[in-house]
Amino acid sequence: MKKWLVLLTALTFSAPAFAYLDPGSGSAIVSAVIGAFVAIGMTVKTYWYKIKSFFVKQDTAENEEAESAEKNENSQEQRK
Repeated sequence: MKKWLVLLTALTFSAPAFAYLDPGSGSAIVSAVIGAFVAIGMTVKTYWYKIKSFFVKQDTAENEEAESAEKNENSQEQRK
């Protein structure tokens, strides 16, 4: 009962907004929101390797040496 009284009071004493949003305005707002998500996605895609390298370990020279050594061992085992 108390909720209904608060709702009725809020609807009765609300001030007029003097605003109108037509379907074109709503469409423009939806387009802007979609465009913002696309822009964020393209920015992340563009800078993905820089972002990834920030969080990944920086021992690339050591990893390359270890990978090449493993490849050599695997190729030698396959020859046998």
